Amino acid sequence: MKRLRALLLVLILAVTAIAPANKAFAAEKSKDIVVLYTNDVHCKTGDAESFGYANIAAYKKSLEKTHEYVTLVDDGDHLQGEAIGVLSKGSWLVEIMNSVGYDYAVLGNHEFDYAIPALMEDIKASNCKYLSCNFKKIGKDEPVLDPYEIVTYGDKKVAFIGITTPETFSKSTPEYFKNEKGKYIYTFCEGNNGKDLYDEVQKNIDAVKKLGADYIIAISHLGVDPSSEPWTVSKVVANTTGLDVVLDGHSHSVIEMETLKDKGGNEVVVSQTGTKFESFGQLTLSTDGKITTKLIKEDVASEKDADVLKVIEKIGEQYKSALEEKAGSTDFPLYISDPETETRLIRKQETNTGDFVADAYRFVSGADIGVVNGGGIRVNVPAGDITVGTLISLHPFGNELCVKETTGQHIADLLEMSVSKMDENGENENGGFQHVSGLTFVADLSIPTPVVTNDKGEFVKVEGDRRVKNIKVLNSKTGKYEPLVLTKKYTIASHNYMLKSGGDGLTMFLNDKLLQDCVMKDYQVVLTYLQEYCDGKVPAQYKDINGQGRIKLVKAGEVYEEEEEPEEAEEAEETAETEEKTTEQKETEKNAPKKYKVVAGDCLWKIAKKFGTTVDKIAKDNKIKDKNLIFVGQKLVIK
Repeated sequence: MKRLRALLLVLILAVTAIAPANKAFAAEKSKDIVVLYTNDVHCKTGDAESFGYANIAAYKKSLEKTHEYVTLVDDGDHLQGEAIGVLSKGSWLVEIMNSVGYDYAVLGNHEFDYAIPALMEDIKASNCKYLSCNFKKIGKDEPVLDPYEIVTYGDKKVAFIGITTPETFSKSTPEYFKNEKGKYIYTFCEGNNGKDLYDEVQKNIDAVKKLGADYIIAISHLGVDPSSEPWTVSKVVANTTGLDVVLDGHSHSVIEMETLKDKGGNEVVVSQTGTKFESFGQLTLSTDGKITTKLIKEDVASEKDADVLKVIEKIGEQYKSALEEKAGSTDFPLYISDPETETRLIRKQETNTGDFVADAYRFVSGADIGVVNGGGIRVNVPAGDITVGTLISLHPFGNELCVKETTGQHIADLLEMSVSKMDENGENENGGFQHVSGLTFVADLSIPTPVVTNDKGEFVKVEGDRRVKNIKVLNSKTGKYEPLVLTKKYTIASHNYMLKSGGDGLTMFLNDKLLQDCVMKDYQVVLTYLQEYCDGKVPAQYKDINGQGRIKLVKAGEVYEEEEEPEEAEEAEETAETEEKTTEQKETEKNAPKKYKVVAGDCLWKIAKKFGTTVDKIAKDNKIKDKNLIFVGQKLVIK
């Protein structure tokens, strides 16, 4: 017994001695500073099956067990992009991000898409702090939001500076930044060919240095696309001194880690995570002074946070039924990207999706011409059933159908602006690339762009040889394409973003006569076209991924041979006789079969509407098995 008591006493003393050591060991955490970051999520929330917010939340919690300092930031464009954003004006995304535990965020251009009052409500509801050093009210030197935040991590101070792209003027809705008289009351420091932005960033770098910042990190929404110059991340870095890291967004680029030289020749680390949770990023500021960034994908961060999943699922239930409602169907995909390479096409060439959406604006409005910007068409539509949610994701920005009366000159200027950012090989994406309906044109890209814009990226004039040639407009009465007349009046349909607000810098229509004002939401235009004009099924004429030949881009080294004009439709023949007809003669002529030759852009529902009959009757009378498949030049009998 004595020996047993002695042994127990030894064990108790041993455990007592070891426990404090284990406790001390468990409390030891890395003093490296870790910043996790996302950009251009565009409402991709993720769920139990897909990579998203629940993954980054679990990864963050895991890091917090081993690291003393963990911060989470977003580099813009998180409130807009899919149905969940449109239906809640961003508030559901705020709720989800709050559950994840974001600390800081910068305003991307699409944060402004619900207008500034709604944005301010989202910011007010957010637990994270929004930063932007260059979003200001004109006439006031102070920014609308705090320009930076300095965080103390142990003995180190880290400054986070927010930078919002001045492209927001043309890549959100310009009208939101004006007063009731149409005068701009906000600025993003866009002037002097980029210098105003560089100076503003430098001013804030100098300010945080004076406050003792050891590291300076820009959380920015600038991007790397040449079309975004002079406000790209490389231009900002090259024209400032003192940044250590830029965690960037806007161009949807995948940049794990690269370095750029600043104005003083110092290296600045730059990273970007892609878009829609292709990955998220991890910046580490090591205690030895080393700066590294890496991208984290699902294979590394496979765990999901259960609490965040519950929030996502709760929100999902609130709009799931509406999104899953069937709107129609398609036998083939509608593309915005190359199906093999996944390269985005919609912003630099005609596609079947662009044709379909542009046609929706023209047919639903009844205008002569329909146009829609490639940046406003966001997802591929797979073959099969099409839901309301798919259409909202396809065309998600909540813009509204408008029609204006304009001149041929303004249409020519629009098309010139549309291809102005493309290089001679047809590269350089442009969200303002226009898809057209009731219109065809050729663009010779070997000619340098003659478009002149102001410091906000807005159209001013065309100066020099034009790229765009051979513009033709469809005459709906004859079915024939006719040359555009610069002095002639045409009606043009698009959305308020372009026609009323000058979005993508397209200011040429601002003073034109408004004929239809904000008739319906953008996705409702496509929904109406699909259901009421296409009988709920995408017609076979849209099958080709490259569209119907409405836009011809002639690249360097290519020669364009003008094609024959579309053949004029054979209209129902009206009698030229002037003598008085008997009632019986009139009735006989009225009931006599009519002949019609199919022209480019035709489909059976359109022909049926023209002659006051039905698709089924035309199909039956002409023994057409597939109502969605007719051919240019095919002769039909209309009874």
